[in-house]
Amino acid sequence: MRLRQYLICAAAIAGLSLAGCSGNNLVPNTTSDGSNSGKGGQPVPSFTQFTDIPMPSNSSLDMDRSIIFGASDAWHGRLVLNAGGSQAQMYDFYEREMPNFGWSKVTVVRADISVMVYDRENRVATIKLTGGSFAGSVVDITVSPKG
Repeated sequence: MRLRQYLICAAAIAGLSLAGCSGNNLVPNTTSDGSNSGKGGQPVPSFTQFTDIPMPSNSSLDMDRSIIFGASDAWHGRLVLNAGGSQAQMYDFYEREMPNFGWSKVTVVRADISVMVYDRENRVATIKLTGGSFAGSVVDITVSPKG
């Protein structure tokens, strides 16, 4: 069992390393006025393309630190969210919601920096939760192929 956990963690780290080698493929959806720009003409990030991972309603996507390959339920890469909820609230959120999206818990560590590892079919998701600089928390989600 420990070997399986080690291999899953190693796969997640390898996927994150590979994700840093290419550009960002996130494509924001349009806003209610039909444009895809927010204040100052900046793109408005959208979570609608991530249908297989729960996204807290009080969060925003950090486009500079996120990198995604693929689409739909076959994407892999890294999502970084700035969440309005505390680290404890985000831990509870993901522990409750990941099974609803078909993910099975592999292992978790709840500490000052919490790490949660889940698997689903042929993919592994690693969620790292840290406290935010002022309020809220940072949610770092890495999804990579299993094996």
